[in-house]
Amino acid sequence: MLRKRWWNMPLSMSIEIGRHIVGPEQPLFVVAELGLNHGGSLARALELVAAAAAAGASAIKLQTLTPGGLVAPHCPAPAHVRAGSMSDFFRAFELDEAAHRAVAARARQLGMAFIATPLSLDAVDLLEHVGVDAYKIASGDLTCQPIIERVAQTGRPMICSTGMSDLGEVAEALICARTAGAREIALLHCVSAYPVPAGAEHLKAIETLAAAFGVPVGLSDHTTEPLAAALAVALGASIYERHFVLTADDAGADVAVSSTPEALAEVVRTTSRVRGALGDAAKTCVLAEAGNRTASRRSLYARRDLRPGASITERDVTVLRPADGLAPSKWRDLVGRPAVRFIAAGSPFVEADLGGGSRDAGRMRDVA
Repeated sequence: MLRKRWWNMPLSMSIEIGRHIVGPEQPLFVVAELGLNHGGSLARALELVAAAAAAGASAIKLQTLTPGGLVAPHCPAPAHVRAGSMSDFFRAFELDEAAHRAVAARARQLGMAFIATPLSLDAVDLLEHVGVDAYKIASGDLTCQPIIERVAQTGRPMICSTGMSDLGEVAEALICARTAGAREIALLHCVSAYPVPAGAEHLKAIETLAAAFGVPVGLSDHTTEPLAAALAVALGASIYERHFVLTADDAGADVAVSSTPEALAEVVRTTSRVRGALGDAAKTCVLAEAGNRTASRRSLYARRDLRPGASITERDVTVLRPADGLAPSKWRDLVGRPAVRFIAAGSPFVEADLGGGSRDAGRMRDVA
């Protein structure tokens, strides 16, 4: 049913974010999520940007908070946060427009795209003033159609995280985005636990999202092990997002689900290796094995000396390596024909040996 509802909507398995083409046939698009790990400090944020570039990230991402735009006064803290007031908690991480401009400029200077998650409608306005290469819709906002519509109306690429959602909710979000004008959309599988318990990663949902919606898919990774990144790529991920810290003992709010520069660099190396190992879907003799093809395969060989005109019988033919003669599939075409040349025992039959008249003629000579 989901496919039918999407049938007349323009779909694309690749999108463009900044200087990067993002899709299944492209290098993995790695997003270093600064999240709340900058602690509200521009200087710290710029350090994180430089470290992300050195680690090989394709983009950095901020979470854009505006006063009073996210939580009501009575909002409870999520399971992974210890705070008496969520309003006070988030206030400590607000970066103003000038700080956003500085972070964006540094990211682009270092060859990365600048992405941001607007956590209010006012945040979209701020980010439009700054200029972003793409927007990220947080998992918690996948059902917040006012923010999705506002972002879609900008015409910029959108990456939608799908934590806590079922397939129907994802479909509703994307229909909302398309209807409001979005044309470049990607989805991230996400489990919104911080961290994700081992065994709860549910990574095969990456394949489900790609099959259902025909857009680039990826993983927003909240696990504590590097395994998820490699598995995600093997399952078709085009995007990988990971929270980012400078050191493992940082006091950042998201440190439990964050990678250091060294760990992120290892993810970049490993996933690149996985991409290379996966290759494409074509089943063919690849270059690395081509040199073994002749030595490992067989041809038809003569068991005994055959004089010109002698009928070739099954007892005269064997199959041996290397494959430098007539293919074994030609066995029945060869047997019964007269030899057209002298064929020494142990030598291969060749294509010309099929030209010695009909098989019936060979059998008639045997009878005679």
